[in-house]
Amino acid sequence: MNQSQPSIAIRDSVVKGVRIYTMRTIIDTQRGNLTVGEFGSELPFLPKRYFLTYQVPGETTRGEHAHIQCHQFLICVRGTCAVIVDDGCQREEFALGDPSVGIYVPPMVWATEYKHSHDSTLMVFASDRYDPNDYIRDYDEFLRHIQSSDAAHQS
Repeated sequence: MNQSQPSIAIRDSVVKGVRIYTMRTIIDTQRGNLTVGEFGSELPFLPKRYFLTYQVPGETTRGEHAHIQCHQFLICVRGTCAVIVDDGCQREEFALGDPSVGIYVPPMVWATEYKHSHDSTLMVFASDRYDPNDYIRDYDEFLRHIQSSDAAHQS
């Protein structure tokens, strides 16, 4: 018997611009389950790149940066991991372990991935090709960037 979730569910994080997506899921007890999301209509951008992190030692952190222009969408397709997102004012942590749940991380949000289970595989879709100049890897620099951006918007 097949059961289907009719549409995706989206909820906002306390972190500015971050959204949590629960994708459409089709439960098929005979053939296996399926989860699906369509870039361009349901998901927030068309990706130009993807990457996977896997076999990450449990105590190791990944990410620990923000992007100036690039958008990202993270799904833990196997195992579990945690993601912390931070906009310079608010911070929230999410436990990922359901392949039907993804997190949208817009530009200028600091993201850190950690607490990887031994079998975790995190898939990340990115709106842009790799550009080392798009990364802010120092948290204090990130905060300065946020403050200068806020000051520019207030003038």
